[in-house]
Amino acid sequence: MDSGAYWERVLRCSKGMSLNRARRTFSIMGRSEDSSDDDLAAFFYPPMQAADIFELNIDIAFGGMDQRKAHMYMREVADRNGWTKATCIHTPMLSGLKGQGGGRMDSFDHKMSKSDPGNAIFVHDTSKQIEKKFRKAFLEVGNPASPVFEIAQHIVLPNNGQLLVEPKPEFGKPSTWNDLESFVSAVSNGEIHPFDAKMAVARGLTEVLSPVVEHFDGNSGLLDAVNKMTGSQ
Repeated sequence: MDSGAYWERVLRCSKGMSLNRARRTFSIMGRSEDSSDDDLAAFFYPPMQAADIFELNIDIAFGGMDQRKAHMYMREVADRNGWTKATCIHTPMLSGLKGQGGGRMDSFDHKMSKSDPGNAIFVHDTSKQIEKKFRKAFLEVGNPASPVFEIAQHIVLPNNGQLLVEPKPEFGKPSTWNDLESFVSAVSNGEIHPFDAKMAVARGLTEVLSPVVEHFDGNSGLLDAVNKMTGSQ
């Protein structure tokens, strides 16, 4: 990035793009389109991200749905300059455990992020850590877009094939659920208590992540190295 060639690339990625076009990419920073007119640095980010893809000679740009608009910006730049366009693959975004941040849905301001450990699940979280976070997690009864239901839909059910609800004996019998719609409906009509639903998803997620947790447990110092690399504590 210290080379003049890189910054020339950034300028080429900026040339011919309007401010309005750049604003449409601000979801990559968790911002709405109209939130950054007092922050010039925000307008540098889209052309720099596009330049990174070209400089690294990437064939496939992989990211969450919050990256889609920035990647489309990159492909427009490629067309303008005759550069190779990376194929883009986007995954669903998981909401933070605390729910929406109150902003626009397409700003992704409510997405899970490592900057707020209590609002996110890390792949190396232990079963106790996951349970503690899910106890505080937001669950809006009847809303499949609630964080707990999203994790069930995108992670637990595809990997485990089912959700096992295990309430205390005095509150009901164990039950198994194989699809999100019936699970959400059961929580809505009172068949499953919201707390039991959260614990069912927490246990399912723990099962999915257990190989990763075991990997870190068996490699002393590896987690410290990961935390140092990502800036986590």
